[in-house]
Amino acid sequence: MNRIAEPFVHVLLFQCPTCGNPISSAIATNERNLEETDARPFNLACPCGWTGNQLGVLAKGHWVNIWF
Repeated sequence: MNRIAEPFVHVLLFQCPTCGNPISSAIATNERNLEETDARPFNLACPCGWTGNQLGVLAKGHWVNIWF
């Protein structure tokens, strides 16, 4: 059976460690698995000037949808 992987979009919502504002990030992948995305580092930037990397597991929210 020849199975084509479905594309998924993961949307993560982080909290800025400096000002507390929300920072969103999204990635497209063929993996639906939340754990794979939770283990990835995300390069984030907040309008307050803070920049840094956080692992997906530190996100305050994580949603995944099939991308058509």
